[in-house]
Amino acid sequence: MSKQFNDLGLGTKVKRLVNQDGSFNVKRIGLGLSTVNLYQDLIKMSWLKFLALVTACLFLINGLFAIIYFLVGVENFSGMAPGKLGDDILQCFFFSFQTFTTVGYGHIAPRGNLLSLIAAIEAMTGLMIFAIITGLLYGRFAKPSAKILYSDNMLVGPFGDGLGLHFRVVNRRKSTIMDINARVIYSHQEKGKSRFYAPLELERNQVTLFPLNWTLVHPITDKSPIYGKSFEELSKMDAEFIVVLKGYDDTFSQDVNSIHSYRHEEIIWGARFEPMYATNDNNVVELDFSRLSRFERINLSQR
Repeated sequence: MSKQFNDLGLGTKVKRLVNQDGSFNVKRIGLGLSTVNLYQDLIKMSWLKFLALVTACLFLINGLFAIIYFLVGVENFSGMAPGKLGDDILQCFFFSFQTFTTVGYGHIAPRGNLLSLIAAIEAMTGLMIFAIITGLLYGRFAKPSAKILYSDNMLVGPFGDGLGLHFRVVNRRKSTIMDINARVIYSHQEKGKSRFYAPLELERNQVTLFPLNWTLVHPITDKSPIYGKSFEELSKMDAEFIVVLKGYDDTFSQDVNSIHSYRHEEIIWGARFEPMYATNDNNVVELDFSRLSRFERINLSQR
């Protein structure tokens, strides 16, 4: 029997331990504002959220300065003639952006000490804000991360003289990942007991180079914690398989990690993967990412 872990650090009452995107199925609440790390949040959030947040902040800051300029009075600007309310606010808003970005086209300029002071404060604010945004952009681009794609399902299919639990991974990026190691942890909920964790032995848990796909196989022998278990049994025990990959990214010269999870309902019994790559007429290997999760059905009863 495989060695059992008392706990993997994920607790005993979580319905799904790890989400499919690799994040933990844990929501942190009850923390004060002193524990908020805004830098980490801005580095880790998606590009869409980051760009939307930056754009919203820029418009908000310039909108506030535009209101201040409008309240002081558009008649105090040279090159800005008072007109309709909407036009005056727009002119103040455009002047704010020109000052904030230090563009300064020159056709509108503040007159008097008060407006000049406000414009100077906004220019300094703009320099600091853009310095912060530049640092965040660098941090996001320089952050090493693995873009590992996983097959949609685990497959139970032939392996050697018996059966094996198969799943497939591939490197989405063109970067070179070397010495990649894999660990698979099996977990289920035992009735009236704590959650059970056990490492699964793999047919191969390391590859030196990773230019193509890699099919990982757990041989289902009598030493396996899932030996003799059916789909219905795994479903009743709320079984889950947690995958942890770690490799060396040659581009960033740093280790990168990837975490994924398969639940019992994502296991297909009686199937094997179709090939992902082939050699073309020019003797070049073509890797087809669209075939990552493709499989064919087989009859296990004949084995």
